[in-house]
Amino acid sequence: MVSRVAMVALVVVFGAGGWLIAAPFVLRFQPSGAHWTGASKMDVLVGAVLAVTGFAGFFVALAGRVRELYQESRR
Repeated sequence: MVSRVAMVALVVVFGAGGWLIAAPFVLRFQPSGAHWTGASKMDVLVGAVLAVTGFAGFFVALAGRVRELYQESRR
């Protein structure tokens, strides 16, 4: 059984990934139209990994909980 704390943690991981993707542009570290800096590439890459991990983990945990509820209802 997945706790609510774990689900919140997965949402936080997803949010952190989203922020890392957006941060170079929101904070204007990556100038518009300029070649990507190494730091911007790394931020976006790490952010994408975190966002995908958080997104996938959230839905895997949600699917597991739905499966548990389904099994309980069949008893």
